[in-house]
Amino acid sequence: MSAELIVLLEFESASGLTRAEIVELVEVGVFAPQGAGPEDWRFSEDALTLAREAARLRADFDLSAPGLALLLAYRDRLAELEERIRELECRLPRA
Repeated sequence: MSAELIVLLEFESASGLTRAEIVELVEVGVFAPQGAGPEDWRFSEDALTLAREAARLRADFDLSAPGLALLLAYRDRLAELEERIRELECRLPRA
């Protein structure tokens, strides 16, 4: 069973981002929609969740698309490192 994909117009409406912001975030690699160009783009539900977070961060911190991309990349990296720390802590002998 495949997940339902969201067309750009619906994605724009549901995300809180403008079309221009979505295009720029695609260009900087935040989103990887299916389709050849904006009129054919289809986004996953996970991308919509990320877009809503991006819209909130943009509003809270007045960030540009490149700033959002950097912040989201750092957030993902931080989550990866926190998970790795938890894994390593589980391997430590208990005192």
